[in-house]
Amino acid sequence: MKQEKKVNSRKKRIKRILCLFFLLAFAVVGYFAYRYYQNDKQQEDRFDQLEKVEEERDKNPVPSILPTEITNPDWIGWLKIKGTSISYPVMQREGDSEYYLHRDFDGKYSFYGTPFLDSRCTIDSDNCIIYGHNINGGRMFGALHAYSSESYYKGHQEISFRAGDEKRKYQIVSVIQTTISSPVYSFTDVGNWDEYGEYVNKILSGSLYQTEMGKQIGEELEKNTPEEFFRKYQFLTLSTCRSWVGRDARLLVVAARKTNKFG
Repeated sequence: MKQEKKVNSRKKRIKRILCLFFLLAFAVVGYFAYRYYQNDKQQEDRFDQLEKVEEERDKNPVPSILPTEITNPDWIGWLKIKGTSISYPVMQREGDSEYYLHRDFDGKYSFYGTPFLDSRCTIDSDNCIIYGHNINGGRMFGALHAYSSESYYKGHQEISFRAGDEKRKYQIVSVIQTTISSPVYSFTDVGNWDEYGEYVNKILSGSLYQTEMGKQIGEELEKNTPEEFFRKYQFLTLSTCRSWVGRDARLLVVAARKTNKFG
């Protein structure tokens, strides 16, 4: 009888301990979920604030002095694809290529990070590579995965990128499902026309489907000599991961604009 009471008492103690453990675990999970939600909300509010500043910049052709709470020397531009959720600042931190991988506009920790320009690039590089996280629900650069569908591309062919004080329009050339070893990541600035043409060929040949701009560039590449075609276009590459495929899997949406600034 005494032995049975001891066993029952021990079981009760174990149950109480387990209950306390699960209550504590629930409280910890709830706390971090709340913190995650708060950080998420703060970053979204910050992006909304910055977008309003960007809209004012569009209305005023003369560069204006930004409010103190908005300025950040790492803020180099604004990326937007009309009709999509993509409308974000673009950052670049001198001396730290992945500074904004997990930081918000103000440099605080953020799981989402903020889109940033490859440290090897300038806004006038032959190919400007911008990185952004693939977030569930089509947030951040997760929205780019809709371009796997050709019909989606047809309704969203243009990318706007304010680089410094210059407003630029790029037409989508190629949508590529690839890995981190893609040669497109090596294409930033090139010193000769043969290398330039080779990179452009790889961009065109790797596409899931042919785009209107891709067809145009392909025809010009065939008709022109390498010297004539050299730096005829400036490219813009948006890069994000395909985590469900593999750790090294990537999606690239490559766009281009014809420019007379190069060559």
